[in-house]
Order: sequence, then structure tokens, then C-alpha cells
Amino acid sequence: MHLVFNAEEVCYSEALGGDIIQVSFQETPDPEMDYSKKKLTLPPPVKYIGFSACYEFPPFSISVEWCDGEDDYGGESIRNLELTETKLNLILENNYRFEVSFKTDDITFQNIKSFLLSTKS
Repeated sequence: MHLVFNAEEVCYSEALGGDIIQVSFQETPDPEMDYSKKKLTLPPPVKYIGFSACYEFPPFSISVEWCDGEDDYGGESIRNLELTETKLNLILENNYRFEVSFKTDDITFQNIKSFLLSTKS
């Protein structure tokens, strides 16, 4: 698999004082849903790649999950990761490749960079 897309939504979040970290690059922003509707139609899947780690209990590792626009996948380790201010290039242990272009603010980018590059093997 070789997944290429432009991420319009880039997120970095922490929980439990930084013990849990999540990063996501998503093709389009999450739609706002009106939960008062009786027949809620789910939006079609979009391309995304997400990273998460829990530092509360060892061993510490990053989980990678993604959607190719049709199906969701996950559970592979990172083989190689390159990150610039506008591009993420990723190769997983199963040889799946990702090229994601994006724009985000400097604080979000620095948080993502610190998280992803500090966990490189």
C-alpha cells in the first residue's frame, strides 16, 4: 500500500498530564453531527493516519492506525519516519508507505515533531 494525501486537519492532543498522546493527520475535518436526528447517516471514511502512545504503563510504544478512504487498519511498527513542516513520509514494518502533505501552526508542529521524532528507533 502506498497512501498519498493532503491533510486538512492536523491534531495533537494529550491526556492525563501527557501520559497519553494522540496525533492525527486527516484528509478532511470531522463533520459536525446533529445527534438529535433519529436516522444519523455516518459520513464516508476519509484518508487519515493516527499515532498514539500511553506512557502510563511500560513498555512504551507508538500505535499506528490509518484509513485508506475505504478500510481501517492498524497495528504495525514504524520502520522509517521523516517529518518536515509540511510533509510526513512514513514507512511501516510491513512496507506500507505514506506521504502526507499538511499545514499547521508552529506549536502543533513542534509538539508533533517532539513526539514522533523522540520515539524513532
